[in-house]
Amino acid sequence: MRSELSRLVSEGLGEARASRGRIPELARSTRGFPSSGAHLADVAARTVSLTLLAGSGSRWVKSLAGAASLGRELAYAASFDAAKPRGLFPVRNFLEVEGPRIPIASYALEAVRIARRRILVVRGYEEEIEAEILRPLGFAPGSHAFFNQAAPFGKPLGHGDAAWQCRALWSDADYVVCNFGGDANSRKTLETALLALDALVSRGEDVDLLMPAALIPNPAYPIRLDEAGLPRGFGHLKLAGASAAKTAEETAAAGAPGGRAASPDGYTNVGLRLYRASALLGAVEEFRARYWKEGEGYAIPGNDPAGHEFALDNVDSALAAAGKARILAIADPEELTPAKSLEDVPAFEAAMERVAARDRT
Repeated sequence: MRSELSRLVSEGLGEARASRGRIPELARSTRGFPSSGAHLADVAARTVSLTLLAGSGSRWVKSLAGAASLGRELAYAASFDAAKPRGLFPVRNFLEVEGPRIPIASYALEAVRIARRRILVVRGYEEEIEAEILRPLGFAPGSHAFFNQAAPFGKPLGHGDAAWQCRALWSDADYVVCNFGGDANSRKTLETALLALDALVSRGEDVDLLMPAALIPNPAYPIRLDEAGLPRGFGHLKLAGASAAKTAEETAAAGAPGGRAASPDGYTNVGLRLYRASALLGAVEEFRARYWKEGEGYAIPGNDPAGHEFALDNVDSALAAAGKARILAIADPEELTPAKSLEDVPAFEAAMERVAARDRT
């Protein structure tokens, strides 16, 4: 007999957000733990987080160059070293740590606090990340590891490639949680989804990816669903050539104030991915074996051929096409407020104020 959790990640996904407070109990009862806390502790001991901090992004670097024109609120940005990862940029502090400002990536690392161990994919700056993020958050030595992503052609070749490179650090886990240093992640969203994934897997359901999602107007990264509510495709720009990416960005802009009328609401991911580790390992190894070209990089059909990248988006799409992906629509729209440029920082801070307050309740 289908469980209520199974329905909330399929034909009943529209009820998931209203039911999110009950999902930990549904998961606990499925697994037979005496409390949701006991269930979470068990799952946490079998989970590794993978936080991507290796790049700053071209938009970010370009926006730093124009920091002086952004007004008094962001005037301090002019002194930030553009060579540093974006995750070290200071923003307003809404966590229970000292200081008026904390690095952007503190929020992403706080969201994955529950994981047994944390992997931080970087391109240097380990000492700064340790001193400015990990120690203030109270992470014990040995609970995290740095991994420097190799860039054989002068730039990192995507987060799918990063996951492949550091697979030895996470392949012994049951679950891998992936997130990014500039996203407005919610600890509660992640923990609720992790409990749900474990409960679904324990029932023998063929779920390799559970992606928290939010319902928003005119999503720039839409999730395509079939008639049963299962994801069959993800609208990620990493899977598009330059012209397609430009079209997607223009479509998203059309829903902004002053643009054309927004399209109807749709589901979109919020930068969190929860995988069964064995499935993620199989996927990254298969993509590497099939699409890596020595001396060039990746040549994955459908990706921008100029980038030679391998993205986790490719893994997501492959799992969705195989019917092994689910979405859990429990996230709030504020969780989709990444800081990809300086201009995004005020909106990111406003979003994190609300997200952090909800996580404390």
